[in-house]
Amino acid sequence: MKRAFCQNCQTHVSVSSDFGSNPKHMLYYCNECDTELSYNFKFCILAAGKGTRNNDVKGLHKALLPLENRPIISHIIDKLDSKIEIVIAVGYKSEQIKSYLDEVYSNRKITYVDVDNYDKQGSGPGYSLLCCRSELQKPFIFTSVDTIVEEDVAFNYISENWLGVSEVDLDASMQYCLVRGDKYLDKLFYGTGNRAFVGMAGINDYEDFWKSLENHKTIKDEHQVIHGFDNLETIRLIDFTWHDTGNNKAYYDTKKIFNKEIVANKKDEAIFLHKGKVVKYFDNPKRAKTRIKRAKYLNGNAPEVKLINEHMYSYDFIDGQLLSDITNEKVLNKFLDFCQNKLWEEPILYDDGFLNDCKIMYEDKTKTRLSVMEDSELDKIVEINGIEVKPVKDLLNDIDWDKLYKNAKPSSFHGDLQPENILYNQSDDKFILIDWREGFGNNIEVGDVYYDLSKLYHALLINGNSVLKGMYDYKINSDSASVNFYAKSNLIYLMDFFENWCNENEYDWYSVKLLGILHYLNICSLYDNFQDGKYGKFLFLYGKYLLTKHLNNA
Repeated sequence: MKRAFCQNCQTHVSVSSDFGSNPKHMLYYCNECDTELSYNFKFCILAAGKGTRNNDVKGLHKALLPLENRPIISHIIDKLDSKIEIVIAVGYKSEQIKSYLDEVYSNRKITYVDVDNYDKQGSGPGYSLLCCRSELQKPFIFTSVDTIVEEDVAFNYISENWLGVSEVDLDASMQYCLVRGDKYLDKLFYGTGNRAFVGMAGINDYEDFWKSLENHKTIKDEHQVIHGFDNLETIRLIDFTWHDTGNNKAYYDTKKIFNKEIVANKKDEAIFLHKGKVVKYFDNPKRAKTRIKRAKYLNGNAPEVKLINEHMYSYDFIDGQLLSDITNEKVLNKFLDFCQNKLWEEPILYDDGFLNDCKIMYEDKTKTRLSVMEDSELDKIVEINGIEVKPVKDLLNDIDWDKLYKNAKPSSFHGDLQPENILYNQSDDKFILIDWREGFGNNIEVGDVYYDLSKLYHALLINGNSVLKGMYDYKINSDSASVNFYAKSNLIYLMDFFENWCNENEYDWYSVKLLGILHYLNICSLYDNFQDGKYGKFLFLYGKYLLTKHLNNA
């Protein structure tokens, strides 16, 4: 019989562990008042390393790489009962992990252990786990942060020592610690085999485990966790459906399975939607800070945003319907009137500074981003959807940039006014703008109304949700190509209404359309990692096709 402190009885009492009808919940109960005390174990996540084998989102710690707009570490934590205490070993970019978890899991008990050596000789998961020893003086489960398993039964109980295992391809087995044994562990080894240790284990005999782990030997200059199992008498093997995220290929393969993204991530930014919070990450810290500054220029039409670390900001999730899901042209008309009256403030002086910002945003940015595509195999294609196309450099030289600058209208602005960034709350009859751009050229206050209008155009043509579902395609045959995509019927309908509205309000439709087309070409290089690079190539081909048609009809 064990003893613990009962908050209800306000005394130290005898306790028992009760499996009851649900063996997942190995809880302590007070024998005096039957009050649930706590779980008899802790859960440890090893997240101290650099993760140099995976760099999908630039500058983002491997623990926070997105799967379905949740970080990898959230996929682990969300499997745990809310009362289980969590210990996390942190080191490299620890502030990213701490600030995110503190924001999203503020009601959970999480203890952070700072690992002093996370990237030098003698570092490794074994050393990280040893650093957590003082916090793990009871049975515990540990896992590497780049380990995802589908089963959750092992997350909420422990009654014996166990080791998580999974089948692996023989060709890939050299990179893993391998397992020999049937129901119980016979041997851990490195070499070739078809059954691997997944990086997760349950330690019931924790005192014996710590004694073994501290007498470690390094493997390839790293301290591994496997030496902690040396003196444990019995270790059950538990089979898991395992998804490794520890290297780029494995992570991409896992993303194909966890493929229900709401918002696409770029190579230098990510968005997390979880637990009633929206968290945005930017590799460049200036972008996060500038966006917060910019919020006040949206005239109260944006959510309240706070900086949680230099790379991330957060705001509460907002109820509402995306404009991209609305079929009623009255709502679009109401939104455009809202922009006229509450977003685009006029008059603002058209001066040399504004003209220079237009050149930066339209001409300079486009030519810079597309320079990497010049003379590429895609750019050598001479026909798209039956229309002859020039190299992209020649197409850009055919644009009447001065006409764009002449039509430009200085105003307050959003900067990424796509239907997916516009929320409409019908009960309050209110629009909320999200995910605004951090600036227009060198200015955070003043932009071009046409930039906002063109963003609406380009997103009414191709819907982001359709992109996430892969509802687009291209085919290349020698020096010709064909492109096609799924167009939402409601957006086609709204596009016609939008064109009429622009004409009625004396906005030059030619300029709106041209800038909208340029957006496709501008962003193609930003998605070279998205869906194996397919979307970026599609954007380039489709953008060239649209631009050619537009210029031919000028």
